[in-house]
Amino acid sequence: MSDKNAGIKNLIDAHSWLGVIISVALFIVFWAGSIVLFHHELQAWAQAPHFAIDREAPDLPVEQIVARKLREHQLNNQEHLTVLLADDHHPYHQIYIDLKTEEGYEGPEQVAKLLVHPKTGETLAELDDFYLADFLLHLHYDLRLPGGIYLVGVVTLIFLVLIFTGIYIHARKLIGNFFLYRNESRRSKLLDMHNVVGVMSLPFGLMYALTGVIFNISIVFQIAFALFLYQGDQNAMLKDAGYTIVTEKPSGKPLDMQPAFDYARSVEQQTGAPIAMLRFYNYGDENAVMQTYAVDDSRFAQTVEHFYQVRDGSLVGQADAEHRNAVRTGLNAMASLHFGSFAGVDLRILYLLLGLAVAGMIVVGNLMWLDKRALQRNVSPRTIGFVASLTLGGCAGVVLATAGGFLAERVMPLALAARGDWLAYIFAALLAATTAGAFGVSDKRQFLRITLWATAALFATTVIADWVLFGARMGELWEDGVHQVIGVQTGLLVGAAACVWIAKLLGKTAGPVADAEGAEFSLANS
Repeated sequence: MSDKNAGIKNLIDAHSWLGVIISVALFIVFWAGSIVLFHHELQAWAQAPHFAIDREAPDLPVEQIVARKLREHQLNNQEHLTVLLADDHHPYHQIYIDLKTEEGYEGPEQVAKLLVHPKTGETLAELDDFYLADFLLHLHYDLRLPGGIYLVGVVTLIFLVLIFTGIYIHARKLIGNFFLYRNESRRSKLLDMHNVVGVMSLPFGLMYALTGVIFNISIVFQIAFALFLYQGDQNAMLKDAGYTIVTEKPSGKPLDMQPAFDYARSVEQQTGAPIAMLRFYNYGDENAVMQTYAVDDSRFAQTVEHFYQVRDGSLVGQADAEHRNAVRTGLNAMASLHFGSFAGVDLRILYLLLGLAVAGMIVVGNLMWLDKRALQRNVSPRTIGFVASLTLGGCAGVVLATAGGFLAERVMPLALAARGDWLAYIFAALLAATTAGAFGVSDKRQFLRITLWATAALFATTVIADWVLFGARMGELWEDGVHQVIGVQTGLLVGAAACVWIAKLLGKTAGPVADAEGAEFSLANS
């Protein structure tokens, strides 16, 4: 064998082994990330049916709502008060109040997280009661594991390596074999499917790998930069990166905050960019500073951010089209690309389809690895069986658990204590049960078919529960402009139909099935 061929063979082995090692984690990252592209829509779907909206009624001034909430909760004004304002995507205010604790308290920071009606100022629920969207978001970037954000960073770094090795391996035939689909053997069909999806999603996958690495691994680099380049002064590093850091502490002298709210309205009128967030430092104190945050839709990845000193009306920080920082501009651009937030819902649907295609490519890559190793005598059947069960249990399990999470979000009583925790427990239990089932059941094909049918049933049941519980309000929600509820229902039904279609395909095809030791493994012969 020539040195060149030996090098290609080694590269293929490295590509396949690295892919297998990170496959389940990478699948979860892409699966959850694809869904949370519609984070706001998921929040609105979960919350809106429970509460009246009445778009015709005027909104209460936000300062009145804040004053009412501060009478109900004791603010620690050495920390933050944050208001995420209602908009077309999300019909309710979200208010975060850092609470004052007793002297000597050393536990976790106490924060009141409130869902507040913009028309009445009424606190509707705790934000953690509607946890599905945030749970999936955390699952995407830290797998809900301690130190998971670093693990995901390593996984995305390996994914970037896989993209480059895949390009090198197939470089000569990347275009010529793009439309190739061989029907000679199961391995040829899987390889062609893997290659086509990889080529079609190449720009998308490369963008996600690069931005994911930067977002997750950059935390490590920030620590190193702060220690070695800034002698431990993290605030100086962040200031150079274009971030405004408020370091003043409360003086103890009270201050009227009305000018801050008036300024926020004036910024909105001058820029035409609706304010999305108000964050207050030292609220109600002479040293109070208000941060306003808005997105300038007339420019790509451009935000409008002001830091307003309330006592004298001066600006202590500003970031907009005229006051740009290269680091902040670059990070904003990457965030816009990563979340598909620079265009309409049609782009996010395209992102969703591409993300699910990459998730499917990960599974197909594992199947090819299993097929190849099953023919090699130097690979233990027990090892093959372990990888087969882990792939099936982890990937199919997280899909089933997500479907269960949707149903739990809809049917659990709103008054249930620790409702968000219960949703996490249900998700974990379904994932664990599916994974255990994959290791315990020898007929993998039949097990996958049952899992797909169960997933479809959970998605469909969620939509049925929507109409049973809130059917009388669906028309009202649509007329009030809350189209997210019907939109999410449509997505769930499409997902259910896709699961049924794949399950029927698996039922029609024939092929070897793994035994308990995994000596042979085949999920599909399409």
